[in-house]
Amino acid sequence: MLRGSTGLIFIVIIDNDKKMEDYELIIVGSGPAGLSAGLTASYFKLKTLIMESGFAGGALTNQYPWKVVDNCIGFKDMKGAEIADQMVEHIKAEGVEIKENETVTDIKPRGESITITTGKSEYSAKSVILTLGLGVPRKLGIPGENLDGVIYSLPRPENYAGKKALVTGGGDSAVESAMALQKAGADTTIIHRKDVFRASEENTRKINESGVTIKFNTEAKEILGDGKVEQVKLINNQTNAEETGEFDLVLVSIGTIPNKEFLEKIGIELGEKGVKVDELFRTNIQGIFAAGDVVGTWKRIPKAIGEGGFAGINAFKYVKKPYWG
Repeated sequence: MLRGSTGLIFIVIIDNDKKMEDYELIIVGSGPAGLSAGLTASYFKLKTLIMESGFAGGALTNQYPWKVVDNCIGFKDMKGAEIADQMVEHIKAEGVEIKENETVTDIKPRGESITITTGKSEYSAKSVILTLGLGVPRKLGIPGENLDGVIYSLPRPENYAGKKALVTGGGDSAVESAMALQKAGADTTIIHRKDVFRASEENTRKINESGVTIKFNTEAKEILGDGKVEQVKLINNQTNAEETGEFDLVLVSIGTIPNKEFLEKIGIELGEKGVKVDELFRTNIQGIFAAGDVVGTWKRIPKAIGEGGFAGINAFKYVKKPYWG
């Protein structure tokens, strides 16, 4: 109770028992797998919420919006951000709710429901689908990796125009990132610990013609600098010859892994490559499914779309228990 300057008395009511928002399905992650699961859920009229720690669209939006997607039928010559925008608009048009910039911090089964906790609120669901992707980048594990200028994704290559950039890795993401940096005006070198790239034949051909400096059988030994990247010590793993190069930027692109710490915290069983699921994409916890890259097989958009949709229909069967399910 507060007394104002005029003598009037104001009563302030504080609601400490705010009702938790209830859903039939909550999808954690809004990449292609999560959006596909959401589309399927909307078709079966489940009250659905998609949670995203960044912007809707997953890695296509938040990590590599400039990448041209060439392995998903129907999206020829489209960039990641363009595909993500099209998918997100489709989902929203079907009435699926998406919450952006809200990170899930805990998931706990409570009787017949599941409580999802974020940094902002709590939600209740009858089922959950984990489509987290592979959100944790692999690190080199060398001295100096904590310096300013060491990055693990490349949302905006144009920010590094005029820089001397070093890319470590030999897969498609590393090769494509090196070419994007070079195209954006960075003087770019890529190193790979093997003597051939692991990238596609097309990307291998392109980088050989790109002007990017290529060093095979080469690894980063130490990153040097006063608070920021200035030099990198390199070693040839065949001859043991060492050299030190001048660089402003180191992009580590040697793969990503599931968020093991979070998954173990909520009790999800992991296999060799990711979250362990059965033939219906059920995890070891009743009511919780998983799909897409976090499951850890072929890490590509077509697979994510298919698995997300299939997990969506299995979540519907779990929640509604139709006679044909």
